[in-house]
Amino acid sequence: MVCPFCGNTAADGAMICPVCGRLLERNEVREEGVMAIRQGRRAQEAYAQGRSPIPSENTENRPSAPDTPEMPRYAGVPVIRDETFYGLDEMPLRPGRGDSAGIDRPVYGDMTGSMYPLMPKTWTRAERRRMSRHPANWWKISIAAVVLLMFMGIGVLVFLNRTDMGQRILARMGRDATSMAYWEIGEERMDVGDVDRAILAFERAKAIEEAEAEENTAEQNFNVSGLLMLASTYESTGRIADAEAIYTSLYTDIVPTATEPYANEIRILEASNRLAEAAQLMMTAYQNTGQTSFRTQRNELLPRAPETNVYAGLYEEKKYITLTSAEGFDIYYTFDPQASLPEEGELFEKDIFLDEGIYTMRAVAVNGQLVSDELSAVYRIIMPSPQTPRASLAPNTYKQRQRVRLWPGEENMNDDDITIYYTIDGSLPDADSPIYTGEPIALPGNYSDLHAVAVNRYGKASNTLSIRYKVLAKPYPLNSYSVTDIGSNLTLCQTTWDKFREVYGEALEMEETHLGGMMETCQKRIYSWGYATFYIQSGRQLLGEVYCTTSLIHGPRGTDVGNTEDEVVGKFRDMGQVVSPSGNRGLYENESGKGAIYVQPDGGKIIRYTANTADSHKWQLTYTLSASGTVTAIDLLYIP
Repeated sequence: MVCPFCGNTAADGAMICPVCGRLLERNEVREEGVMAIRQGRRAQEAYAQGRSPIPSENTENRPSAPDTPEMPRYAGVPVIRDETFYGLDEMPLRPGRGDSAGIDRPVYGDMTGSMYPLMPKTWTRAERRRMSRHPANWWKISIAAVVLLMFMGIGVLVFLNRTDMGQRILARMGRDATSMAYWEIGEERMDVGDVDRAILAFERAKAIEEAEAEENTAEQNFNVSGLLMLASTYESTGRIADAEAIYTSLYTDIVPTATEPYANEIRILEASNRLAEAAQLMMTAYQNTGQTSFRTQRNELLPRAPETNVYAGLYEEKKYITLTSAEGFDIYYTFDPQASLPEEGELFEKDIFLDEGIYTMRAVAVNGQLVSDELSAVYRIIMPSPQTPRASLAPNTYKQRQRVRLWPGEENMNDDDITIYYTIDGSLPDADSPIYTGEPIALPGNYSDLHAVAVNRYGKASNTLSIRYKVLAKPYPLNSYSVTDIGSNLTLCQTTWDKFREVYGEALEMEETHLGGMMETCQKRIYSWGYATFYIQSGRQLLGEVYCTTSLIHGPRGTDVGNTEDEVVGKFRDMGQVVSPSGNRGLYENESGKGAIYVQPDGGKIIRYTANTADSHKWQLTYTLSASGTVTAIDLLYIP
């Protein structure tokens, strides 16, 4: 038969190849019975004698392999190499044991678990050379070990970076890890009382979350419970400001609806006696969380809001408002919607008077640094207006002197509180105009305008009644004062200093002053009889004012110091209007100017006329009268 390993021919029935020494595979049926026992005994004896169990005659007939090295032997038994299991390594064989067929077979090393010890291996020089040509197995082993180490390293990295336990290990080492790992490590350290290292872990976790929030603003995830632990830890170590910063950040930016940050911050504020801030935060907490406990807590802390004796609403009469505090605290109020209370409010000390109008009043009670909620009230004081008064004389042209009666409108006929103010000097009536007492009003000659208004007890005025009459009966009123009226050849805005000095000489002294709304400095020259003021225009000094207390300078239309009231008034226009309750009397008012008499506190009077100039300025002529009724000074003034 042919050896399937080396290709040499072995005798039929042989079990071992005579060349390579390997077991031969046989397809034929194994010998049984006595034949098998004999074959086994024969093979065993051959091994014991150090010879091949194959008959010599068959060996002679078998062709031998060229250059076949001598088979290594141990005690006369050839060593068989099994490259199937060991590659180039060759294990020594021990004497075999018979199989079931009674045939002795060689045993490979200790692979069968035999009780025989391994036999020493004897290598030939050729075998050593052959083995040295095949060192690749050691490289494979080394590469396998490196690959194994690499996989083990990758596994460790995956474990550290992908698992919660691995992240906690990195956090304990102070390496980069998730914020959750640092929160957990911080909590572990807190449990064992290591507060300082717990704070470091919490701060590291907080910094990681803040960095992640900056990188991804669309989604910000913060560990609220962890931040609360950090703030609580800060408090326990006395770092109150740091704890407040965390609480403020929580209820301001992170979780405005959570109650715990508000409660903790309120506790800190109350402990530090910052009660005003605590009250404000209580209101914010109630608005954001809806927890009524915050509102109740705030109501117990703050003083009660002020109360008023007049409820907000619509009234048709003037009101006096009284503010009170149930606890007796100071009250500050304002009608300015932009004012800040109590800083910009006014301390309530007496009743507040409300005239007609719309008022929005706000008030607070103050107890030290605690400020109550605002009392807010809107008052609408809209008093009814009387009807326009009526006149007994229709507007028309009359050839004889006329008198006019006035009375209230039809709806106010039975009102006893209606007052009618009127004028016939051309001005519109006001509180300083004559009051109609029922006495008929005498109209002057020529054209005259009657104006009248009705005022009720609320001070509400009606629309103005205006009627023009023409009475063709003398005497007619004189002309109004105008810029053509001059005295002592002195003309305002035209007489120069040089011309004035030629007549009146040098002044006793001079001082700088201003005239009306002039920005430029004027020169006031003082004389024994009064003074004259000059202003500069186009390089010339022009007369702006002259004041005289003697007869040295005469007034317009022959008036002079020492004249009586009637002598002066009789020179200018007078519509015959009676005096007002204050004692003043209007003389006239039209497009040319105005004339009036004003009572002075010392009992004297002033007769004053104004005249409009072509360039929209005014001249003013004033006569000062003593209490005896005579003129003591005349003043002629240019009003720019």
